Parts: sequence; structure tokens; C-alpha cells
Amino acid sequence: MQLPSLKYFAAVARSGSLRHAAEVFEIAPSAISRQIALLESRLAVTLFERSSRGMTLTEAGKVLLDFVDDGERRVGALSQRLDDLSALRRGTVRLAVVEATAHDFLPRILERFSRLHPGIEFRVSVCATGEIPDRLLSHAADIALAFNSPSRDDLVLRARMTQPMHLICAPGHPLHGDGPVSMKLLDGVAAAVPDRSFGIRRLIDNAAAAAGIRLRLALETDSLQLILKVVASSSLVSFMPPMTFTRELAAGTVTSQPLQGTAFSRASIDVLTARSHDLSHAARSFLAVLTHAARERPVAKG
Repeated sequence: MQLPSLKYFAAVARSGSLRHAAEVFEIAPSAISRQIALLESRLAVTLFERSSRGMTLTEAGKVLLDFVDDGERRVGALSQRLDDLSALRRGTVRLAVVEATAHDFLPRILERFSRLHPGIEFRVSVCATGEIPDRLLSHAADIALAFNSPSRDDLVLRARMTQPMHLICAPGHPLHGDGPVSMKLLDGVAAAVPDRSFGIRRLIDNAAAAAGIRLRLALETDSLQLILKVVASSSLVSFMPPMTFTRELAAGTVTSQPLQGTAFSRASIDVLTARSHDLSHAARSFLAVLTHAARERPVAKG
């Protein structure tokens, strides 16, 4: 989808060698040289400085190479759009998600979607909520699942799943009970907590400060799975949305109680996209499945 002269020009520009470009296209170096000379004549500029060391781009040559590179990117975008018309036989969906969604909720949706559309590839980054806006706005991700995302004009909230925060501990722990737990009861309690990159941690720190208490941080980590394993086998407590510990609760390795407080009861997992990003057909199709699952998901009791 390029003029032959532009393809030859780009090959020489990138390699700095007529001979190397000729080998790539399996033609004589003189044929490529003639095409470049023709291009220079048409554009009325000199594209290369020729020396015994090879071919070096002039300023005009650099401008033309930028033009060729931009054209190739546009052709790539066109190919993606044409792939979109292939009944979801091909395509890539990029996700940026918080770890809380990666244990049970997201894997089930991925499995269901992939069973129907096995040609769609997924690239999933598990990251902190604070990283997600940049992932979306830089188009490194098409869709995101974030914890307690703030309202922003450059992001679109597609769905929201209420996930009231819970205290989790091992069965038989002194704090285990049936009703909601006040932060006042947690003063000096040994806890395993996610690091400060997690929205969960910021919520807990703010609530502890508001209640005038101090948690004893026995473990700080960037792994919720590690926290769940430690809590299940020790006297430490932790704090998570229900989506995170569904399997452990069902297996009886941890128990949970909702935490008292409006901020805890309103905690949520949010489905987000960037307002500036036109989603591919594959991403739009997955977003429809994801938002449907989010809206159909029972509200976690707080």
C-alpha cells in the first residue's frame, strides 16, 4: 500500500545501506538507487547524503521517513478495523485491573467470552488503582477495573459494583462475630495490609485516622493473595472487598464481617474507559459482556 519508491526509500533509511535494502527486496542495488533518484526529483529535495560509510538521511529525508512511518501506523489501524469486521475471529483486548478483580470475577468472564470467541487475545495488567487513569489515557489499556475510582471528565464510568469493605480474619479469631465491626474496636490490632499503592489501603488509613485509632501493621505487601493466606493461618486481620475473598470464604479458611461507616459501605469496583479512546470491535464486545456481568452481580452486603 506504498509506492515502490517509498518502500525502497524507507528500507535504505532504516538500514543506511543500498546493498542491505537490495537484499531485502531481492533486486539490484542500482534499481533501488534509480527509484530514490526518481523520488528526489519528484520532491525536488535531496533525501540522502551519500558517502563511503553508507546513506545518511538529510533533514528532508527525516521528514519523509516520518511521513512513511505515520502511513504504516495508519495502515495498521486500518487492518485492525478490517479485522473487526471478521465476526470477532481476530483482535486484541487490553485490560488494566486491580488485583481484587483477578481472583474470581474477571477469570470467569474471560473464560466465558473466550469460549465464544477463541480468536480474541487478552492482555491483562494487574496494577494499582492510581496507575489506571494513565493506562487508559495513554491507550495502553482499552478497559479498566478500578477500586473506588474518582469522577473524572476524561474517563467514562461504564458500570459500578458496590463492594462494601469487610474485616477478614481466621475462624475462631476473637474479633469474629456476626454484626458490623466498628473501627474503634481495631485500635492496636495486628493487621496485614496492602501497600499504599492500593485504594484499599488509602481507605483504611483514612478511616483509622478519622476514628483516632492506630493499627499495628504486622505485614505490608503488594499481594492480596499473600494477605489472604497469612490471615487464614494466623491471628492477623485484614480488610478487603468481598470480591477478593469469595473462594476463601466458601472454603471456610477465612470469615468476614462488614466494617461500619459510609465510606466502607459505598466502596466499589468500577468499569472504566477513556473518553478519548475509540474502542475496537473486540473491545466493545467484551465491554458489553463485562458491564452486563457487573450490573447483574448481586450487591455485596455491607
